[in-house]
Parts: sequence; C-alpha cells; structure tokens
Amino acid sequence: MAMAGGRQDQYAAAFGGFNFIEFQGDTVLVNPLRIRRSTLNELQHNLLLCYTGSTRMSDEIIRSQAHNYRRQAADAVHAMDELKRLAYEMKKQLLTGNLTAFGELLHEAWLNKRKMSAQISTARIDELYKRARRAGALGGKISGAGGGGYMFFYCPNESKYKVAEAIEKLGAQAVDFQFDLEGMQTWRITETHPNRL
Repeated sequence: MAMAGGRQDQYAAAFGGFNFIEFQGDTVLVNPLRIRRSTLNELQHNLLLCYTGSTRMSDEIIRSQAHNYRRQAADAVHAMDELKRLAYEMKKQLLTGNLTAFGELLHEAWLNKRKMSAQISTARIDELYKRARRAGALGGKISGAGGGGYMFFYCPNESKYKVAEAIEKLGAQAVDFQFDLEGMQTWRITETHPNRL
C-alpha cells in the first residue's frame, strides 16, 4: 500500500537551500530564493527547533486532511487557500529581509493549518505553542503532517532562550540544527591498490 503524503519533503532534501517549490500536476518548478546571507544568519539565530516529546503516524492525519478537502469542508478548503496565499507572502518577507513579518505570518499559517484537520494538533501541542508565544515567539510550525514530532518557533531578539526554557518545562526538548544549503550529495569511493599507497 502506498504511503500517504506529498512530495515536497523529497524535493526539499534533494535540492537543499531555500526554494519556492510549485507543484502543477506532474510538473514541479523549483525556484531558488536569493536570500541575503545576513537574513539567513538572523533567521538561523532566531529559529528554535524542538522535539515535542511525542511521535505520530502521519498517514491517518494526511488522509483526514484529504477527506476534509474532498468533501469540501468550508474551514479546511479556506485554510488551504490561505496557506497558499501565506506561502507567497512568506517568500516576499524572506527576500526583503523582514523577519518580524515572517514570524507573524508563521503564526497566521499555524492557525490555518490547524483548521485542515482536528488531528494536526493535540492538547499538548496547543499548550506548547501557547507557552512559546507567551515567552516571546512570534509564530511557529509543526513539521510534517502534525500530531507530534518536531516544531519550530520564530523567536526575535533574545527571546529564543526564554522560549526554550518555557517549552522544556513542559517536557519538550530543544534541538540544535543547521540550514543545509547544498542538498543531497553523492560520491563514489575509488579503491586504491595497496602497492600504490
């Protein structure tokens, strides 16, 4: 049986860096974003990645979202339209270096993502998000389908440390990470004959 899910993660991993990826049927357009190095450095510094402390099976969550869309549930359809609009806005803010606006848009995107399926968030995730915002995060996002796993928060100035402290009190764990600007790389090892060393 095929696994439920999209293709965006595979493209993101293969290309690396910051891209605006558009899916149009079988056609995929990958547009690299020329973001200033100073903006990337600030973004790296202000993002907090954390493990929520719980895992989930994404298949059921994705099927729930697809079901809501197929039956044209008003909240889910409107949320998907809004997420598409917000993706364009986020691209604009990254390109212009307006990271405060980017963080605020993340919050708006989170509110819309939650409307796509009741399974995307849980009481625990909602509490983590609320505590992070109270500690200074402007917005955040759960990775993948939701329901558990990893979240990240945009924390301006020095609020990152307060946010980390707040979520760790709830059992979440801050995780170090680095942007991968290269994407997937492969190489071949050529054996050297022992007599030629």
